[in-house]
Amino acid sequence: MDISGRCLVELVAFSNGNDTVIDSSEEETTLHCRDLRAIAAESFYVAVTALEDGVVIRSGSWTTTTNPEREVRLGVSITTFNRQEYVLKTIDRLVELEASEPSVHGHLQILVVDNARNLEPQVPATAPLRVLKNPNLGGAGGFARGLIEYRDQGWSTHVVFMDDDISLEPESIVRTISLLSYSTSPDLCIHGAMLSEEQPWMQFEAGSSYEFKAVYPLRAIGRDIDLRSRSEVVRDQLEQPIDYSAWWFTAFPMHLGTQNPLPVFVRGDDVAFGLLHTGQHTVTLNGIVVWHADFALKNNPTSLYYEIRNFALIDTLVFDHHRWHNLAWRFLGFGFRNAYSHRYASAEYMIHGMKDFLAGPDEWMKIDHSAKHEEIRHVTEEKAAPLPDELLNLGFTAPKAKIVRLGGFLLSPLTGAGRWIPKSLRSQQIGVAQIDVRAVGLAIRHDRILYRHPRFDEGFVCERDFKRFLSVQREVFRCTIQLARTYKRLKAAYRNQYLELVSDQAWKERFKG
Repeated sequence: MDISGRCLVELVAFSNGNDTVIDSSEEETTLHCRDLRAIAAESFYVAVTALEDGVVIRSGSWTTTTNPEREVRLGVSITTFNRQEYVLKTIDRLVELEASEPSVHGHLQILVVDNARNLEPQVPATAPLRVLKNPNLGGAGGFARGLIEYRDQGWSTHVVFMDDDISLEPESIVRTISLLSYSTSPDLCIHGAMLSEEQPWMQFEAGSSYEFKAVYPLRAIGRDIDLRSRSEVVRDQLEQPIDYSAWWFTAFPMHLGTQNPLPVFVRGDDVAFGLLHTGQHTVTLNGIVVWHADFALKNNPTSLYYEIRNFALIDTLVFDHHRWHNLAWRFLGFGFRNAYSHRYASAEYMIHGMKDFLAGPDEWMKIDHSAKHEEIRHVTEEKAAPLPDELLNLGFTAPKAKIVRLGGFLLSPLTGAGRWIPKSLRSQQIGVAQIDVRAVGLAIRHDRILYRHPRFDEGFVCERDFKRFLSVQREVFRCTIQLARTYKRLKAAYRNQYLELVSDQAWKERFKG
């Protein structure tokens, strides 16, 4: 510890709710733990107590006499598209860290793949930074470009994928390099937890599991943990198996990255890569984190197009026991939840995504991803936007008891999502629900539903449209029947062409634009 002034410095071990002082000193500022494993501790921390006025703590560090297992050269790969406000700050922090921190200097290179081709960072000429202009191929295309570049360069032992719209804690890089250096497993991968940008003390996710038979397969680990709570911070969380880690911060050794991401643009590229390559080797660590904006504001019909299309491909490629009825259950369940809650645009875009999956791998190889995204991103419905005062003043509709909500869910198909209920029994008011739910029960009695964010003054209104509702139902059934008839053949075809889908040659053709 670099401290001036008279003080008591204590090295404390925490275990089972108890603190034990391992070493302390009023004279020296180096404390020792002779045998780390002999102490049954969940975590260690340092406490400093001033014994006079004017005590100043400048810094502190953990060191060891154990030799590292390997030299780590970490390549940072960032994919960006018009997020200058965030990505320029991240670049500056990484460049400053590499120049000022001895354990990082010479061990870090930064590669930014600019899908918008307009990024101009102002950094010293000696900074270990490259910016590559790329067609807009989404996150998958940007990270594929970064991974191929690092493989071709041959310098890095590990690479970390990082989103462009995060706020980075620079110490995360220091800890990542340190942990990878001393890990006894050469396959170790590290996932940085995501904290909420809006509630910076709240952990949103620390890894995830994936249940391919579920309507919504993603299962976040460590969600909604309040990091202002000392008990949450100092106790050692039990390690849970991680199936994949999101690409806001994922580090892995180069020998696990011999295959490129799937060409899926966004949504699921990190899921597929984790399930196929890195997930089983991944751990999280307190203090390796980023801050990220709330995902509820990003969920819209465009994202649901990618979600249904890409997750269908992932399930087909990864899980041997995945069958057509598993995918049909998800498609029917989530599609009808949207249709029965007046969210017709979401249901229509899901149908669009399923049709693209059903077209097969030959058609997938022909997709111009930039043009496809340009085609589907212009949806104007069901996108969060600032709400006028008259809608903000509505508040949220009080939630019913669970048994009542279940009854409403079961009644919805029998009433045509409320269409066949007499108008005299339907509410003339606007129902209000959170933006990330499908308000099937509310839709029975309300012709209009406001979906709004619980913490921001943003949302959108959906209205009953019975003709559109019937059209969605008809298309969902048609796609499901086609899925049942063709899935076995599709699964074999996608698997046979997987290596071609992710090959360097295929990706380099896409990079040409």
